[in-house]
Amino acid sequence: MPEPSQTIEATLLPFLGVLRVGGEDAARFLQGQLTNDTRLLADGRTQFSACTTPQGRVVALLRLRQTDDAIYALLPQELAATVATSLRRFVLRAKVDLQVATDRRVAWVPRALCPSPESGATGIVSFDYAPGRRVIATDGTTLQTMAAPSIEPRPEIENEWRAADIAAGLPQVFAATSGAFVPQMLNLDRLDAISFTKGCYTGQEIVARTQHLGRIKRRTLRYRLPPGTEPAPLAGLSLDGQKVAEVVMSATRDEAVELLAVTTLEALGRTLLAEDGREAVPVEMPYGLGDGG
Repeated sequence: MPEPSQTIEATLLPFLGVLRVGGEDAARFLQGQLTNDTRLLADGRTQFSACTTPQGRVVALLRLRQTDDAIYALLPQELAATVATSLRRFVLRAKVDLQVATDRRVAWVPRALCPSPESGATGIVSFDYAPGRRVIATDGTTLQTMAAPSIEPRPEIENEWRAADIAAGLPQVFAATSGAFVPQMLNLDRLDAISFTKGCYTGQEIVARTQHLGRIKRRTLRYRLPPGTEPAPLAGLSLDGQKVAEVVMSATRDEAVELLAVTTLEALGRTLLAEDGREAVPVEMPYGLGDGG
């Protein structure tokens, strides 16, 4: 399946939302809450990061961009309010204003129309979501001016977006899986979403201990199922009658169902069984895992 960006002129991505973190202490505050080093945002990059619980479990995955006025975080719309509420608990005396950016609409637009991160276009925040997929967050009027007066979401775009993520080995955390996995289970150490040198942040002790005390036991792997219902997040996959994996996300692609699942490394390369009896055949990941995978 071609990536969404190769098949459409422009479309809304209503399943993605945006947080705005403003105030003079914004970067310092996020440095103490997220897994990546927010000091690096000053160079204009889009940074992949995670918000974790004190127990080191991933609450949400964020893509961050810093502009002249604030730091913006792209994440699933269904988690935006939850993450904002969670982070506000740690603001204390910091000079930070953290809000769900309800005035922003997220869209993919053709690269020819999409401003580069260096353009400084007023009122537009662009995120390099993944290779070939740059998205923007802006107000509705600006978006219509850039793209088309009648820009609308396509019903199939969310499935296509998930399918492109799965093909790229990019996990996503939704409400159903928030708090279920530690970052390394989602391969975040292989996706440059964790800094092990930045210092303390909420959940850092568990994340560091997982990394340094021996081999990581569970990783996100890719599978393909025959056509049918997409397994729900956290649905089990089994081997020899034992549950060895939990589904992270799934999507229909080329008349099959593809998925990412957090899997024990003992089951690496093995065909698993979904809960409905379909075979889940392993598919090669686009990057190495460094744990024998």
